[in-house]
Amino acid sequence: MASARLSPTANLLRKSRLFALPQALQTPQDPPSSRTVKESDTATLPYPIRASIVTPRKSLARGDWGLKRPLPSKLTSEKSPRPVVRLQALDTYEHVTDFESAADHTATLEKFQELHMPMSLPSKVNYATSVIPRHQSPFETHLDNTETSRTLGEPGAKQFRHSGPWLAGQTEAEFVEYLDQVRRRKPELLQELRERLVAKRFAERRKQAQDNGEDLENLQPPTVTDAEFQTHLKTLRADPMALGPAIFELLDLSSPPAVPSERIGRKYFQSPVTRLSAAEYAVSGPPKTHPSAGLTYTRSHALTYNHPEHGPQAYQRPVEARILRPKGKFRGRSSKAIAGIGGIAVEDLNAITFNDQGLPPGLTHFDATIPGGAKYWASPIRAAVDSEGRIGLSSYRASASAKAPYGIQDYKKPDSTSISGAARRDATMMPRLDRPKLHQARYRSSPQDGPRQPAMDTEQVARNLMKRLSS
Repeated sequence: MASARLSPTANLLRKSRLFALPQALQTPQDPPSSRTVKESDTATLPYPIRASIVTPRKSLARGDWGLKRPLPSKLTSEKSPRPVVRLQALDTYEHVTDFESAADHTATLEKFQELHMPMSLPSKVNYATSVIPRHQSPFETHLDNTETSRTLGEPGAKQFRHSGPWLAGQTEAEFVEYLDQVRRRKPELLQELRERLVAKRFAERRKQAQDNGEDLENLQPPTVTDAEFQTHLKTLRADPMALGPAIFELLDLSSPPAVPSERIGRKYFQSPVTRLSAAEYAVSGPPKTHPSAGLTYTRSHALTYNHPEHGPQAYQRPVEARILRPKGKFRGRSSKAIAGIGGIAVEDLNAITFNDQGLPPGLTHFDATIPGGAKYWASPIRAAVDSEGRIGLSSYRASASAKAPYGIQDYKKPDSTSISGAARRDATMMPRLDRPKLHQARYRSSPQDGPRQPAMDTEQVARNLMKRLSS
């Protein structure tokens, strides 16, 4: 059979990279709150919602990005050596192309890949002990499953996404809409529930026949009448502990959070054991994307960090973490310090509230005297993506053995007993400001003062004195 011929326009659109761009995702929404929320229109989003576009250097010189019109070099190539843009609108009412720089997420991706960190499933990190949590890769066969995977029937198989919604994260309007969808599917659901009842009775009969030594080849599935099925429905409705698992399995719903302790003595709809790939998903909800988010495809930490002089190392090279917010009270409550590692905001949970000794400078309070801002060296240990698509990075402060091969040390503030660099200089002559004649050059006469040097005028002496005092 001959293939259908495409028109020139259809062939052009089929080969166009512009039309191959994916649709923009929804902007992440903050949870509803009665407090005043201050947001910034220029702040970096937790995850990219539009694709980044690059162009070759030859096309960049002409401003050609493969769009409807060229982009000005003043806003692209002159601002960055590697410009990357994202499209807000291909064509507007004013006949312009609305675009902005996409270097924020692109640089974050490059910085994260330099950490050589594999993605893990979300898990709580206990900073009170030195035991590092066990790494679980989301690419394992028994964990990397959806509702359509073929490996769900294998023993121990789990999944990170269900076909049904997460009821604990729905609003009242969304829950009412979902109930309307379930009511429209009522005949289909009742038929599936009847089939489950038949399969259950057939399994019980088969087990009984096997115990009695009967022939299993001629065993036929039982027949369930309408009266028996209605009796089964009434039994389920009267027992919430049995109706809960049946509903979750029938509608393929993800498990909700654990039942509060004050309701243990009451009757409630019991949910089955979670089949999600991580226990944290049962609390915060299933992930909206793949647990790796496409950041990296490394499956384990089985890497050797080879130092050119000292050989293989147990730790990789520590990275510098910038303190974004020191520890203290924030909005009336005690908060942990927040540091930035590779463009990712990380809570510094090592900062114990009752022990401030040995902490890096600038971690307990803001210190403007630190050159370049407060920083410290850290060793990342785990990276995961939560259910909202945000990157969660866990890190320890770099130990002395991790910093020693690279000759790096944390910044230490000079105390009152330390001697400044200006005082250590071999300055045997005190500067004088009361010289009678500034136009005549004077020389040192003492032989122990070293070689003869011309004297400085009053203005130059004052400048040098201010530099020494400031240092």
